[in-house]
Amino acid sequence: MKKHTIKQYILRILALVLTVALLMEIPCTYVKADENEIGFNYTTKKIYTGKSFKLVLNNAPTKIKWFASADESIATVTKKGEVTGVAPGTVKIKAKCNDVKYTCVVTVIDPYIKVEKNYFKVGTTMTATMKGAKVLNYVSSAPNIVSVDKDGTLTANAKGVANITAYCKNGKNYSVEMHVYEDIKIIENPTFDDLAPTTHMTFEELVGDTGERGYPKAMPTPDTYRITVDLYWKVVMVYARDKEGNYTVPVRYMICSPGASGHNTRQGVFKMKGTRVRFARFKGLTVWAQYWSLIVSATYFHSILYNSGDANDYTTAYNNLGKAVSHGCVRLTVPDARWIYYNCAPGTEVEIRAGSSKDEETKAIREQLKLAPMPSKRTSMKAGEIPWTDNWEIDEVPQDFEYVYVPQ
Repeated sequence: MKKHTIKQYILRILALVLTVALLMEIPCTYVKADENEIGFNYTTKKIYTGKSFKLVLNNAPTKIKWFASADESIATVTKKGEVTGVAPGTVKIKAKCNDVKYTCVVTVIDPYIKVEKNYFKVGTTMTATMKGAKVLNYVSSAPNIVSVDKDGTLTANAKGVANITAYCKNGKNYSVEMHVYEDIKIIENPTFDDLAPTTHMTFEELVGDTGERGYPKAMPTPDTYRITVDLYWKVVMVYARDKEGNYTVPVRYMICSPGASGHNTRQGVFKMKGTRVRFARFKGLTVWAQYWSLIVSATYFHSILYNSGDANDYTTAYNNLGKAVSHGCVRLTVPDARWIYYNCAPGTEVEIRAGSSKDEETKAIREQLKLAPMPSKRTSMKAGEIPWTDNWEIDEVPQDFEYVYVPQ
């Protein structure tokens, strides 16, 4: 009787643990599948065009009746299970045993030249590696821009674009386009005014309309800058790379308005998207903004708000710069939003962090970011005729990559 009671007690504990695990969605450990179970040696497989592999139905008790490819223009299979890639795509390879069908999903890709990225700086090197085929020789279309040796080492010699072609043993050749860029111009020994030009601009410059329309024609490489948004101090800081490649060189400081409580700006590290919007209304709202640049999802860098598509119709949102009042986007002055719009390419890394009251360095930046006050009487400004004192021009922006418009 005593043993039976203990057994029941143990079973009840086990049942309780299992119930709690299910309620808490704790992943369970499954019993290992029977080693004698029938199945393909691969359930998924990636191969290059022209390459083959052997597909085997393990532990089949009887002769396999058939192997078949769902699309022989992508991959073929013999009765013995030899699968060969024909063209890029994805296809199912099936076999039948004892009236049960078994499937392997095969993805076929073309051989290609693998590089870390397809852009690099004058004076630097990169290694190209041929994937899926044996290289006989590498050739550059413009050795004066990018030279290449027999081992695939690429050297950036001058700004421009060059195609690197690999001639392979299979009788085919494969190419990759490489872009070479020069260092951006960095102000030597910058003052705070150099890094935060908005601090000496007029109210009209900070909210007005430059008269420009359209999108950037070309932009610097995506790794030219790294942007940090500090939510505690409401500051945006842009950095360029030092000689070691680290983002430590300050380029621009900006005061901002991130998301209000309940509309908190999303935190994390993101690669900027390609969407740019020049002057438009928010969907579902009656307010407008200038120079939109998409960070992630529906989170943008953009200017202060307007009641229409006319910059003369500016709102009191200007007075809230430096406060958490937005619906999740990062609001800026017009010059700062414009700088990001033209200078920060899709792919630029943006870190949005919580920030800390103990961060003395960012605190010092924030305390110096003082803007011109909004006049008590509404200012009338004509688009394109506002005096402009920012410290850069559009034609000075490196044109390393053509900007490709991405709709909102």
